[in-house]
Amino acid sequence: MFEQMMQEMVTNPSHIYNNLKITKEDFEIWQQDFTWDALHGIRYGQSFCNRFRITDNLLYYTTWPPEQMDDYIRKNYIDGS
Repeated sequence: MFEQMMQEMVTNPSHIYNNLKITKEDFEIWQQDFTWDALHGIRYGQSFCNRFRITDNLLYYTTWPPEQMDDYIRKNYIDGS
């Protein structure tokens, strides 16, 4: 059941509350800055949401590998992706 809910959230991004598009440059700067957050125990998606003031519970709480999160972020938030 939980897996089905997670898959639905990934394939149907209607849960995303912000219609925000972030530039690739800002995304790359954040990726470099994430190291500091990681040293303080902040998860990858949590750091991204905090930096850009995004409300996306899937991204905030998920513990996917960073590569998978990057794909999700690029698909839903990066301008021109």
